[in-house]
Amino acid sequence: MNDFVGSHGVANALYEFPLRDSIRLFLRLEVLDRQLAAAANHRSGALDRPAVHAVLSVVDLVFREDLRAHLLQQIYYLQRNYQVLRAREDIRQENLKALLDELEQFREELVQLKASTGRNLRFDPLISALRHRDSVTDAAMAVDLPVYQWWLQAPAERCREDFLKWVEALGPLLNANRKFLALLRERGDYHNCEADQGSFVASISRDQELWMVRIGMPKDIPCFPQASGASDSGKIHVRFLKTPSGDKAGELYRPKFTFMLAVC
Repeated sequence: MNDFVGSHGVANALYEFPLRDSIRLFLRLEVLDRQLAAAANHRSGALDRPAVHAVLSVVDLVFREDLRAHLLQQIYYLQRNYQVLRAREDIRQENLKALLDELEQFREELVQLKASTGRNLRFDPLISALRHRDSVTDAAMAVDLPVYQWWLQAPAERCREDFLKWVEALGPLLNANRKFLALLRERGDYHNCEADQGSFVASISRDQELWMVRIGMPKDIPCFPQASGASDSGKIHVRFLKTPSGDKAGELYRPKFTFMLAVC
C-alpha cells in the first residue's frame, strides 16, 4: 500500500490487488527491489540483516523458472500490443520505438540471465551459506555461520562493495520488473465510485485482460478494501471492512463514501 494524491488534492491510501499469481510475484519482487535500493542509498555504511535477507529473497526469485518465464511472457505481451500502435498516426512513433527497443533489451537480458553473473550468486560463499540457513530462525549467528560473522565485522566499505555487486548482478530482473509494472499501472484509469453497504461491484468487458485492481480512498475513513475478480467473470468485487479495533473488527463498513478504482 502506498499514499497518493487524489483528483481533488486529498491524500489517499492506495491499495493494489493482484488478480494473477504472476503479478503477485512481480509485486513481491518490487518490494524487495525497494528494500535493496534503500540499503544501497543508506549513508551510514553499515548493512543490516534485512538488507542481506532482501538479496537472498531476490536470488531465490531469480532462479524460479516460473517468475522469469512469466516476466518474459508479459514483456512479449506488451511488445505485441504496442506493435499494433505503429499504424496509428496520432501516436508519437519515436517515443513508441524507444519503448519497444527498451522492452526488447529487457527481454534479451532476461533470456541471458541464467548464464550471467546473476547465476554466480548461487556460488558466492556467503550467499550460499546464508541461503541454507536463512529459513531457520536466529540461525545466522557466529556459532552457525562464522563466515557471516566475519563479513559483518569486515570494513563497511568491503560490505558495501559486496552488496552493490550482488544488486548489480540482479539488475536485469529488477529493471524489467520495474518497467513492466510501470506500464501495467499506466493502463488503468481511475474512476470515481461509491461504496454502499460495505461493497461495490464493477462490471468490465470480458475481452479485457485483467492483471491488477488499484483502489484509492481517503485516509481518514476507518476501513480498508478487499478486491477479487477474474478475467472471465466480467466482475470486480470490492468489500470494505472496518479497521481492526475491538469486537467489530472485520465487519463491513456500511456508510456511503466515494473512492477511486482502476483496473489494469
